[in-house]
Amino acid sequence: MTRFVFLLLFLAVHVLAENYKLSIKCDRNWKLKINEPVQFSVYLVQGNSQHGIKGKKISYIINVDGLKKDSGTLFSGDSVKYSLPHPGWINVQFTLLDDTGNVFEYKDKSGKKKTVSAGIGVLVEPEKLRPGMEKPDDFDAFWDQQRKILDKVPLKAKLTEVEPSPQQKGRFRCYDVQVDCAGGMPVSGYLCVPRNAKNKSLPAVVSFHGAGVRSSIKSIALPPALYLDVNSHGIPNGKTPQYYSSLAKKELRSYWNRGAGDRETFYFRGMFFRVMRALDYIKSRPEWNGKVLIVQGMSMGGAQALAAAGLDPQVTLCVVSVPALMDHGGSLAKPPRKPGWPTLFDARRRKPDPRRMKTAPYYDNVFFADRIRADVYLSAGLNDFICCPTSIYVLYNRLKTKKSIEIYPAGNHYTSFSKLWKDRYNKLLNP
Repeated sequence: MTRFVFLLLFLAVHVLAENYKLSIKCDRNWKLKINEPVQFSVYLVQGNSQHGIKGKKISYIINVDGLKKDSGTLFSGDSVKYSLPHPGWINVQFTLLDDTGNVFEYKDKSGKKKTVSAGIGVLVEPEKLRPGMEKPDDFDAFWDQQRKILDKVPLKAKLTEVEPSPQQKGRFRCYDVQVDCAGGMPVSGYLCVPRNAKNKSLPAVVSFHGAGVRSSIKSIALPPALYLDVNSHGIPNGKTPQYYSSLAKKELRSYWNRGAGDRETFYFRGMFFRVMRALDYIKSRPEWNGKVLIVQGMSMGGAQALAAAGLDPQVTLCVVSVPALMDHGGSLAKPPRKPGWPTLFDARRRKPDPRRMKTAPYYDNVFFADRIRADVYLSAGLNDFICCPTSIYVLYNRLKTKKSIEIYPAGNHYTSFSKLWKDRYNKLLNP
């Protein structure tokens, strides 16, 4: 009987804990002026209740440009205030504490330990943010030379027909495609082509993947178009999860740091070869209309999409959420700020490797921005410590084409997806 009562009490606490959440209110919009104070109020609420539970201890950490600047504790219903004397990013993280002042923890249904936490951010005059490094004088010459190296490799593709996604079945043919490329690995992806498509009749959409090691994805989109989904590493598609997990742990472990001491050996050189070659291939398809070329991606996929737009002037629309490879020199800015993923160096924490510093600007999308002529749609989350919002705004400020940016004050790296592009996207696919 005692054990049964204990179990009921445990389940009750478990359900209550899962229903707890922190609600944050900000007394300003997400964009502030220099020295303008912003106040963050936090409330512990349960379920769908609109009424805060008072008297519960909550810790807070204030981060400025990605580094901890202040911390403390308060009670549910209280607030903290902060301001910045320079352009940048303020983020505050709140976490529920137990009665002893320790972090309150509970186990979810799978048995994993969880905390009750929430965060939000604001930007201070982000339109004034500039790159932390100078663009190399030979940036364009370097990438023009890479283009010439790629052009020496014949555009040769191997296609194997595979079953399309359920959404496209009966309307599209799907192919596992590998295209010869410079850099040691082929372009590897899934190509989806509408059945009975006429020559020069279709727009093209090329999608790139975020960080990690995985197969290409069969498109589920339905508007008549050429769809090419490219895996980031030129590896085979359609293998078991164990196959990709093994690659991630062995051959491709920490690939984002590989060869970073030299612009000629950096891993992303091969990846950007594949980006260019993927566009070469889709443009070689007889069905392409020669007018509409859309590139898209999130995080590292967003980095590839931006590089694609910078390296191929025929790209017409670039749709990017929380992109990586931005503002590598952020920690050299005054004041210093967090660089974008993969953080090739951070001068705030340790003396930078001069070799990495020399490589970094050649693979910074901030500088590819100067070459982009496509419409660009961006998004950034002010709770994103992977691809920090300041790095994305530095690129946004540098773009000279039609552009849009969506800001999500409470959005993290996995929830800040751009939406404004959809009308433009649909019009291009359905003229």
